[in-house]
Amino acid sequence: MISNYFSDTTKVMKSSLIRELVAATKNVPGLISFAGGFPSPATFPKETLSRLYSEVVVEDGRDVLQYGASEGDGMLKDELLKWEGYSQLNHDNLMTAVGATNAIYYMGRALINPGDVIFCEAPTFLGTLVVFDALQADVQSIPMDSEGIDLNALSAKVKQLRAMGKNLKFVYTIPDFQNPAGISMSLARRRELLNYCKAQNLLILEDNPYSRLRLSGEPLPTLFNIALNEMNDVSLVTEIVSFSKILGPGMRVAYAKGDKELIHKMVSWQQKVTVSPDCVTQRVAARFFAGGYMEPHIKWICEFYKPYLEKMLNCLSEEMPKTVSWTKPSGGIFLWVWLPEEVNADSLFYQAKDHLVTFIPGSKFYPEGQEKYNCLRLNFTYSTLEQIETGIKRLGGLLKTIKA
Repeated sequence: MISNYFSDTTKVMKSSLIRELVAATKNVPGLISFAGGFPSPATFPKETLSRLYSEVVVEDGRDVLQYGASEGDGMLKDELLKWEGYSQLNHDNLMTAVGATNAIYYMGRALINPGDVIFCEAPTFLGTLVVFDALQADVQSIPMDSEGIDLNALSAKVKQLRAMGKNLKFVYTIPDFQNPAGISMSLARRRELLNYCKAQNLLILEDNPYSRLRLSGEPLPTLFNIALNEMNDVSLVTEIVSFSKILGPGMRVAYAKGDKELIHKMVSWQQKVTVSPDCVTQRVAARFFAGGYMEPHIKWICEFYKPYLEKMLNCLSEEMPKTVSWTKPSGGIFLWVWLPEEVNADSLFYQAKDHLVTFIPGSKFYPEGQEKYNCLRLNFTYSTLEQIETGIKRLGGLLKTIKA
């Protein structure tokens, strides 16, 4: 059997549970899905991108149809530096990647030995948990409150693991409109986390797919921004930014910025695994910036999504039993629902399927052995307003039939 030849890592490697759950509900007639992390196809700038792809191939084809630089397209890096306004940084502080998960993987490959400890928020993005699992990291989850990661819990866990002789590497966090919880870290908590990690010699991996999808309120500086501009430290935080929720996930464009030495090692891993990111798509993204399309497009997306978030929050208030609570994000694409302690969302998933509504059970967003089961994630950006109303009514009706 071919399985006898698999490596030890491959034998224990997990597939994406979210993709398996979404596949389990595919092609069910009349089913309303809040499960996937999908942006609305209506937000894809198809006409502009179609024209830019044509222009790039015709005008830059001799360059971009060749093998490209492993660190990324120079024109795109120029545009990113202008967009973010970091005069202290240069090309060496940036790399582009085929999606944010790849960039996270390359940082992990550069830093993690089997058994090294990574701290993450609980709950957190399953896709990243799968990456850390493949790297054989010891992932320790830290609870959150309304302001973000609980620093008292983090401090206690750090002391405990250091006393055990563990090798601690970094904290993984999604500070803005966190996936899956929708929570945004307060400005005070951001500064506290930075100061704590600096004092404890812990690095920070800041995952930033959502910060520009702010639907209300004032934007907050990223952890990388605070570390660089207030602490004059470019090494403490590595920030990874994705365009999947802005331009379209099929383009697979993301970038990382941070310390030159770490970025160089991440590029070395990218060279080994993918050779280079997609040269044509990078140049298209660069021209999207250069043409002045990005800021108006982001503003339009936020205006488009705002009524969808408001609709879901209003429907939850109208349809959910009083024993259920949920987060109230100011942006992003997800919110988090807490059920009574005795309700298992894994079991509820299959009941909900029979009621023609689906979601992702919350247990999938915790490291193995650290799960919570009375919670679930809802996406509000892919369904229509009518589907949100009907789907939440179905889910609320189902939960009202479950006796506490």
